Amino acid sequence: MPIARTLQDQGFAIGVVTSVPISHATPAAAYASNVHRDDYQDLTRDLIGVPSVFHPGGLAGVDVLIGGGWGEEKKEDGAQGKNFVPGNRYLTAEDLKAIDVANGGKYVVAQRTRDSKGAEVLRQGVQAAIEQKRRLLGYFGVKAGHLPFQTADGNYDPVVSMGTGGKADAAEKYSQTDVSENPVLADMAIAAADVLQSRSERWWLMIEAGDVDWANHANNIDNSIGALLSGDKAFAALAKWIESHGGWEDTALYLTADHGHYLVFEKPQALTGSR
Repeated sequence: MPIARTLQDQGFAIGVVTSVPISHATPAAAYASNVHRDDYQDLTRDLIGVPSVFHPGGLAGVDVLIGGGWGEEKKEDGAQGKNFVPGNRYLTAEDLKAIDVANGGKYVVAQRTRDSKGAEVLRQGVQAAIEQKRRLLGYFGVKAGHLPFQTADGNYDPVVSMGTGGKADAAEKYSQTDVSENPVLADMAIAAADVLQSRSERWWLMIEAGDVDWANHANNIDNSIGALLSGDKAFAALAKWIESHGGWEDTALYLTADHGHYLVFEKPQALTGSR
């Protein structure tokens, strides 16, 4: 059984934060159970505490779930099997409606909203969740399901990557609203900590800078460095939060690699400008 569910049984509040879709491999494995990692909608059901194929009675669900996947629509998805519901690939409209406090559910829902800054939407969600003593779902992202890739220069302008087969992959392009309507990972980390702290003195939180994995798979060092910087800022923000909320005496903070897999440099001399 995942460590998060073991701790939840002991009275811990549970949080899951990721820069990639909310039910991708790492966030899902932190809490959910399934026979296939690509059964995204059903894995999300475990995370938000509604009945799933694997848990027809429903799990308790996490206290905080913040990540990507917003706007990813599909009519078909063979990897998810016969239980796939056309629409959002990671969270069905029916499930989202069911868990929303506006409909009697357990979660304050903060999601990407047109012409609204993502950090502010999330902040308002945190405030409402704390005031109403509710759980929090933060749902954001761009096409492909993740947050906009920060790049090595600190901007959001990915370059073309070169795959292992020598084939160039098109660079992702973001509009100004793609960037402004999404929070950054550090915003998500602090939002989760604030809500969890309001729910229990004992809590467990998994934070994933998951886009570094996606960048490495694409052999895109620009995106990889940017994702690393994004994760570093989230780590620093959380460390500062801990120091201003009682310090380290009762807190453990671990940093580890997700995969730690390699990039393939077909022309490493290009990094130095050599031919």
